[in-house]
Amino acid sequence: MAASQPASPRRAAQAGEGMREQILAAAEQEFAARGFAPARLEDIAERIGITRAAVIYHFRDKQTLYEGVLESAFTPLLQRIREALESDDSHAARIEAMVDAWIRYAGERPTLARLFMREVADSAGELRPGVRRLVDPMYAMVLQGIEQGQKEGAVRKVTPAHLVSILAGATVWFVTGDPLLQRRNRGKPPSAARLEAFREDVLGVTRFLLRGKRS
Repeated sequence: MAASQPASPRRAAQAGEGMREQILAAAEQEFAARGFAPARLEDIAERIGITRAAVIYHFRDKQTLYEGVLESAFTPLLQRIREALESDDSHAARIEAMVDAWIRYAGERPTLARLFMREVADSAGELRPGVRRLVDPMYAMVLQGIEQGQKEGAVRKVTPAHLVSILAGATVWFVTGDPLLQRRNRGKPPSAARLEAFREDVLGVTRFLLRGKRS
């Protein structure tokens, strides 16, 4: 029998990257379910059938892994919001697209809302630097978009931070809290139909807050 050939550097790198992605996905589920402090590397490893040592091989400690999870979860959202706000549409349309992007992403990735809620609950008054590094640019971008819309007369005169709290908070609650009150869902994420209905309702509120021809 011919001896097996060692994997090429390229294939080995691809396999390593694939394992990193699996670990990040498992860790995202674990951190969202338990929070940072109670989560254990052993339990994360068990989710995908590897050892704790294998996790540490890719991420040197739990803090590094947690920061990797946050990066993986928040970066795509930041990109979607940036694309919405930098489009060539009218300012009102850009803000509506931004809200739509947020709701869709939160629905696709309910762990994001849980991660953020746990981070806020555990923050003791100050977000971790790794979290603030990801959240601050996105928050500033959204506020700037709303403020610019107000200057151009596209958004009603409401406090931008309050508007963000209303729209973001409603979505976070819908994804994390509402399923617990809907007994028939047994705590599962909202169905596609309920998420779509919620999206339409929130977009309706958003349109009300946009000026255009509305009184």
